Amino acid sequence: MRIPVRGSAGLWGAGGVLAVLVLLAALAPLLTPYDPIATDTTATSLAPGSPGHPLGTDNLGRDLLARLLFGARTSLLVGLAAGSITVVAGVLLGGLAAAGPRRLDELISRSADVLLSLPMLVVVLALAAVIGPSLGTVVLAVAVTSWMPVALVARAELISRRERPYVRAAYALGLSRGQVLRRHLLPGAVPPIASIAAFEVGHAILTESTLSFLGLGVPPNRPSWGNLLTEAQAHLLTGEWYTVAFPAACVVVTILAVNVIASAVARPDDGSDW
Repeated sequence: MRIPVRGSAGLWGAGGVLAVLVLLAALAPLLTPYDPIATDTTATSLAPGSPGHPLGTDNLGRDLLARLLFGARTSLLVGLAAGSITVVAGVLLGGLAAAGPRRLDELISRSADVLLSLPMLVVVLALAAVIGPSLGTVVLAVAVTSWMPVALVARAELISRRERPYVRAAYALGLSRGQVLRRHLLPGAVPPIASIAAFEVGHAILTESTLSFLGLGVPPNRPSWGNLLTEAQAHLLTGEWYTVAFPAACVVVTILAVNVIASAVARPDDGSDW
């Protein structure tokens, strides 16, 4: 697979934004002296630019910069973990549907169609409510309800390629179904799968923010961008706009960057052969 080179300023910019966010999250303990959950009753509701608190504090005196940096660890971890599980499960099931017997193909395809017809947010909320709020619950809820598009795309790509001459020649040479799948079918299906994988990472981050905002995601004592939005909703009309604006901006910028990368991966360079 080749990533587009021409006109790729947006791609490199999006990649740089994500790299900076990951670096900031990794270096969070070195970038701020504050504990993200420690309260300070002498420094409550400070505005951005206050001495020692460049982004201000919330109504409990917790430093917002520290909470954003440590919250990035949680939100990005959820996105990467849930996205990875979703893609692995989707590719595995899609590969089994394409290369397996007809009954298995119909079972996987019909199951994916049924799950896609359900309102996914309701399913995620119900699953999170039954299991209980935790980081693992969010990752599991996102993965369980997001594998279907990946599986259907992988299945369609593999089926479209399995009758091509080079695949039929591989079978004629005595290669098994598994060998043909690994050596010839999956490599050709990488571009569309990589594209949807990038979108799934963004979807996982957005779902974590939604679940945490509704109180069914990451526990309140663990900072995440979704938790920050949940806590800030009471301050929308109090003039403390920054408690909402900063975590919301982090979520929006991350989703936009991931979507730019996904779109670039899905669009081949002019004249290239995917």
